[in-house]
Amino acid sequence: MLFLRYYLWLVPHVLLGIVVIVSLRKRLYQTLPAFFAFAVFQLVQFLVLFTVTKFVTPSSIHIYVWLLTCGALIGVLLQLAVLYELVRTVILSRTSLQRVLRLLFAFALAILVLASAATSGSLRDVGRERIMNGFEILDFSNNLVLAGMLVVILLFSRALNISWRSRATGVALGFGTSACIGLAAAAVRSGLGESAFVGVDVMQMAAFHVSVVIWIVYLFLPDRTPAFAGTGLAKSEIQFWEQELQRMTGQ
Repeated sequence: MLFLRYYLWLVPHVLLGIVVIVSLRKRLYQTLPAFFAFAVFQLVQFLVLFTVTKFVTPSSIHIYVWLLTCGALIGVLLQLAVLYELVRTVILSRTSLQRVLRLLFAFALAILVLASAATSGSLRDVGRERIMNGFEILDFSNNLVLAGMLVVILLFSRALNISWRSRATGVALGFGTSACIGLAAAAVRSGLGESAFVGVDVMQMAAFHVSVVIWIVYLFLPDRTPAFAGTGLAKSEIQFWEQELQRMTGQ
């Protein structure tokens, strides 16, 4: 199990380094700058944490925990930027439902704000357990939003003529898959408690591994982003979905 955990910690970040290099060569930072910034940050964070583990002692473990928690907070903000970037690129630029979908995104933002507030409250006590509890709340909320955004993209893929061979869609698929596994891990942790800590840790690292592999595959595939030509669902069907979304958001 120890070997597996080291593998799932090291290898995905090596692959992420490949993602960053290929993204530079393909100028992905021009089309998906938020995703590129997220990938670079994750790589830098890994290098910092990996270096700290070589010098940390039991008496200074709190330094590692603080770095991990602060990194998680920054990572959530970057993921939120990626979500907006994907929604804008894949959905908002292709549909007349911009107002309603922006409301959904605002709702997702509110969830993360509440999670951040809960985390900030837990950080007033510098105890390690309180910090990690706050991290778990934030991580669960973030995964919930990511999975929800993937559902929205799946729901409107036909209407918006979204190609599953486009890089933006690949990024969304990677994040969504990782988020779904993360939610499953949270359910296991809630049901089994501390006895499932190692298993949950492995699940979360495996989720990140899967997402990085998906990104690499999409980076090496030819990018096929179709121009929106008005095909897909009929106007009456789109109006139906708009009414349903307005009803769901209470508008």
